[in-house]
Amino acid sequence: MKKLAEYSEKIKHLPRSGWLRKNVQEPESVAAHSWQMSLIALYLSEIEENKDYDFNHVIKLCICHDLAESKIGDITPKDVAYSTKGEIEIRAMNEISENSNFPLLKDLFQEFEDGQTKEAQLARDIDKIDMLLQALDYEKKYPKENFDEFKESAIKNIKTELGKKIVSSLIK
Repeated sequence: MKKLAEYSEKIKHLPRSGWLRKNVQEPESVAAHSWQMSLIALYLSEIEENKDYDFNHVIKLCICHDLAESKIGDITPKDVAYSTKGEIEIRAMNEISENSNFPLLKDLFQEFEDGQTKEAQLARDIDKIDMLLQALDYEKKYPKENFDEFKESAIKNIKTELGKKIVSSLIK
């Protein structure tokens, strides 16, 4: 548990790089992003029409998906290391999982990355939905900055019908 807490503590204080590049003062942390994703999943779990998803599993995917950043930092598409991000993240998650004696972590991470299960697809959509929500929030707080790239990226990468429905309700 102690080792897992050390990794978790790092992402609590790790700012999201994309927002830093847009001159956001005190941007959300990686952990704050994962927390909001988990809260979105919890909210969706209470809507009867969504009962075909295992939200307990979706929440686990949301919580664990960025834990590798505790070792490698927040690598964005604008970073040189982005081309090898997948390999770097897998090595980091394997190490975190082993050092924490928590094999489920690497399995959840791999499932999220593969995006083959309906729960992983929804968790990936929630990742984009949170980015959209954050961009909309920062757009109000920083009117001189342009957050269109984040909003457009989020919207175009939504895959599930539920994700599309949520995005549609957010951008009205």
